[in-house]
Amino acid sequence: MHPHVTLSPRQFALAVGSVALGGALGTWLRDVLLKLQPAPATGAHAPWAQAIPWVLLGINFIGVFLATRLLAGPLRHHDPNDTTRLLVITGFFGGLTSYSGLFNDFGVLWHRSIGGCLIVAVAAILSGVLAAWLGLQRWFS
Repeated sequence: MHPHVTLSPRQFALAVGSVALGGALGTWLRDVLLKLQPAPATGAHAPWAQAIPWVLLGINFIGVFLATRLLAGPLRHHDPNDTTRLLVITGFFGGLTSYSGLFNDFGVLWHRSIGGCLIVAVAAILSGVLAAWLGLQRWFS
């Protein structure tokens, strides 16, 4: 595979449109799914475990797994500038997953329990690595 390094203006516009459309759909789906998680209890005595962003952790795990699966499988030999790859991987899964959103949640956790925040942060990183590893496994094909 030799990626196209130079894109024509039409190809560039199509690439940008693909990423924007995929990103909008992924972000919309993440927003809908995040509304399923009840708001955490607030206050000085609220348990830190209630502030764990379970839904976002799940979204990120599934998103990383599926993106890796697609990149290891059907999209393996696609040019990085291919509109399907840009729409699905860069756009949709880029919008769906949100590791930056986790940092906002880590701020809430940090003020409740530094240790709890560190546990969740390490678990989030390890779960992403696990999801990618599982996505690369042949026994899922």
